[in-house]
Amino acid sequence: MELRTGFAMDWESGLRRGGFRIEVEGGRISEVAAAVPDGPYSRCIAIPGLVQPHVHLCQTLFRGTAEGRTLMEWLSERIWPLESAHTPDTLATSVLVSLREIISSGCTALLDVGSVEGSCTTVDILRRSGIRAHAANALMDAGPACLARDLAWLSEETDRVSAACGGLVRHALAPRFALSCSDGLWEWVAGLGGGRIRTTHCAESPAEVKDQAIAGEGGNVRFLQNRGFLGPSTVLAHCIHLSEGEPEILAATGTAAAHCPWTNLRLGSGIADVPGLLSHGVRVLPASDGAACNNRLDLASDARLGMALMSVTGSPAAVSGRLWLKAATETAGGLLGTGHGRISEGFAADLVLIEPSPEEAGELEAAEDPVRFLLELDWPSRVRLVMVDGVVLYDCGSFPTLPPLPLRIAEARREVLRRAGADA
Repeated sequence: MELRTGFAMDWESGLRRGGFRIEVEGGRISEVAAAVPDGPYSRCIAIPGLVQPHVHLCQTLFRGTAEGRTLMEWLSERIWPLESAHTPDTLATSVLVSLREIISSGCTALLDVGSVEGSCTTVDILRRSGIRAHAANALMDAGPACLARDLAWLSEETDRVSAACGGLVRHALAPRFALSCSDGLWEWVAGLGGGRIRTTHCAESPAEVKDQAIAGEGGNVRFLQNRGFLGPSTVLAHCIHLSEGEPEILAATGTAAAHCPWTNLRLGSGIADVPGLLSHGVRVLPASDGAACNNRLDLASDARLGMALMSVTGSPAAVSGRLWLKAATETAGGLLGTGHGRISEGFAADLVLIEPSPEEAGELEAAEDPVRFLLELDWPSRVRLVMVDGVVLYDCGSFPTLPPLPLRIAEARREVLRRAGADA
């Protein structure tokens, strides 16, 4: 397959002008050569696909239903009851709506926290979609009766979900967070050994880290370290309220932090010290979290907000578009094993074509930081094509690999709210 574009961009080379011919063969970029732009994508910019390192696909139907609550209120009063109310059809609808948003906004890979029940449904859709994914079944044996399951049941469900994975979809381990998991569950997870991405929520709210179980061990990161959960294949979402010395622990263990700025602000959880984390050598990855707390699944917008907040918590001079593009492509992709991140021969053909307006194209070329300028565009209205492993997943509004929705969105939403008793 051949793509002809007017520009190419990655974090290493920045914006390259003059027209390119990108040859794709066997799922990889086989050649990149100068060429006259031609065809439907002649005004587009080719970039590596973005990677979504923390998302809740099961929560998209809950968008706008849990406003005005702090994190723990939001979870206990709305999110947990709603998650437990899913049917196979409502879950499939939520996953498909999520993927439409994620793919059409330029993502080619994701890490899904999953649901306690029904994650085999999610895995089946992910495999059919063609996106690269690490999919988990959420693990929790403490907390609300509507979701908590005993360890024997969780072990069996983990085996089922793991067996359902394959192709571009791999199984991940996702204990929900410290307060929803017993010591026995953490021991069981540690005993499963390596080979899988591991993820959990960490230091998301002040109330969470003040809990005796966490505070007594010197913070959430130390709590997880004591249970053997940290390492270069681990992603911790949020990492806002860290104790002294914990950024150094993240750096020393190679643990990554998924930064979810929209969620953190909307729930009043706080602002992560991204400059501080970066100064200690921690891998910081922009992330969207769930649509129930973000109201959108547009990773570029999360990177945009992350850059703006970094100007406040650090310095405007420290903000670099290349840093954030690298984090969202090659760094996150390296963690998830995507093999992409550059517009260069030998890299995986996980590509996104973005078409700025003629005015934006001119401004982009003149910008002091063209990579940042591009990240700050409205991606959902600019993305024209998304390709994963050489297969087109999105092309000018169509999703050739996604199955139809089993239910209309409004119908699925009403059903979940009704079953959860939240429709009043």
